[in-house]
Amino acid sequence: MHRLAEEVVSVDASVIVDFHLTGELALLQELFSGWLLMSDFVEQELIEADIQLTTVQTVALSSAEEWEFFADVGHREPGLGLGELGALTVARFHNATLVTNDRQARQAAEHFNLHVHGSLGVLEYATEVGRLSGQAAVTILQEMIQQGAWISDEFVELFRQRVLGSR
Repeated sequence: MHRLAEEVVSVDASVIVDFHLTGELALLQELFSGWLLMSDFVEQELIEADIQLTTVQTVALSSAEEWEFFADVGHREPGLGLGELGALTVARFHNATLVTNDRQARQAAEHFNLHVHGSLGVLEYATEVGRLSGQAAVTILQEMIQQGAWISDEFVELFRQRVLGSR
């Protein structure tokens, strides 16, 4: 069973934007309905981009421990934006899988032993639960890339092999 089926997720704006730009935001919301968390920093980024999610719980950082973690990671990883820092903090303090495409955020998550997936993981999960065919997932991935998502050719090919089988 895919890890995304077992855990609450803390989503970063990068993944939301990928699904929004391909017209598949409803798919993302459906897959994680009831267990999708978003930091208030990510929410602000989405408001500025005029993107609305209906099935997400916004989490504001509230404890001193959360704010200390947020600041420490920001100091350690100065290239991370507020949204990535918020998503990491929510993942850490809510025992959630981080869902982001940002490489630096993924590396920080791994440093703190957080589970992490990106748009590819979400699409793969959608195929595993029967929500998408392998071909539909590949088509959505191609649309994400056409809309500006950067995913290495190697990862695209590995994804294709996993969802379509060896070809």
